[in-house]
Amino acid sequence: MSDSLSSLKEEDVQQLARLIESLEQSTFDYLELQVGDMKVTIGKGNVPTAAPAPAYAAPTVPAYTPPPPAARPAPTAAATPAPAAAAPSRAAVGPTPAGMVDIKSEIMGMYYAQPEPGAAPFVTVGTEIKEDTTICLIEVMKTSNAIPAGVRGTIAEVYVENAQLVEYGQVLFRVRTA
Repeated sequence: MSDSLSSLKEEDVQQLARLIESLEQSTFDYLELQVGDMKVTIGKGNVPTAAPAPAYAAPTVPAYTPPPPAARPAPTAAATPAPAAAAPSRAAVGPTPAGMVDIKSEIMGMYYAQPEPGAAPFVTVGTEIKEDTTICLIEVMKTSNAIPAGVRGTIAEVYVENAQLVEYGQVLFRVRTA
């Protein structure tokens, strides 16, 4: 065992266990973390041998362009609608309409809609928000991060549920801008 690993405290081991649990619940294949001279890489399968892009580099995603009306399939009576009670998912978020803004998670962690259990949520559909309004908490390694709205408007849609694991870039809210 190297000197770096033997110097880990019980709290450090518990934090690593929580990271592993978060990775297992995510859609990511691996996670690489470097603190000082210690570097830890955990993965679900094969971990890439090439150095990954830095964590702060946001992935580029091509803009969504809807197909022309003629290419869209016609609705059919046999189509089965999704159950109304289904939990929101990343796939449920469509293109952002004009006059709306998506608020996305800037970190991976556990989403909390209220400051403490039993308290009222920070925001709900219809809540008027300003740029500095706290809209939720995202917990990473037992540290709660208050997330500001960053935009002025009205909450139009909420795409996550309390105590749900969220990923970087995942849409949390859709806001009708003022």
